[in-house]
Amino acid sequence: MRYRFLLILLAGTVLLAGCSSEPKVRRTAFKKSGEVFQKLKDYSLSLSLISSRREFYAGEENATFTFSLKNTGLTPVTIQEWHMIEAANINLYYRPGSSEAPSSAAWKLSPTYDPDSKRLHLRSPLTLNPGTNQALVMVPVAFLKTLRNDNGKKQPYAVYAELNLKSVSVKSPPADIYIK
Repeated sequence: MRYRFLLILLAGTVLLAGCSSEPKVRRTAFKKSGEVFQKLKDYSLSLSLISSRREFYAGEENATFTFSLKNTGLTPVTIQEWHMIEAANINLYYRPGSSEAPSSAAWKLSPTYDPDSKRLHLRSPLTLNPGTNQALVMVPVAFLKTLRNDNGKKQPYAVYAELNLKSVSVKSPPADIYIK
């Protein structure tokens, strides 16, 4: 009877030793959209279109642009509000005509993401170090679906991108593309 009691006591001790409580780890990589993001100060970023393809067909559906976001300053920059759906970080604008020619046409916004996406609130900080570090962001060129080219000649369009963030403000220079 004594040995049975000691055996039960020993088994209980082994079981309790196997169950340890660990401190809760806070998951700080993802932020919800209800947070307020402070404007960053003293940053130097550049946004540019690096896609080599500049000719598209009117009505094309799966075209994309690749933009590069670089830190051109001397200190690292961390953007806390960076969307995990990367295309949601960039707004794409377009208008008919060349970027160099004066135009009375207003810039129009081309959708780059689904605003009803359930994952749109997920965020992950993006840190850009000075030098050759860069973030490459692919965005769909959705406005091509709505265009028509009835005369069959190449038509110039100007495009530019702007970050869709509140903590930093960066625009790319306008670039020309051609619609066939």
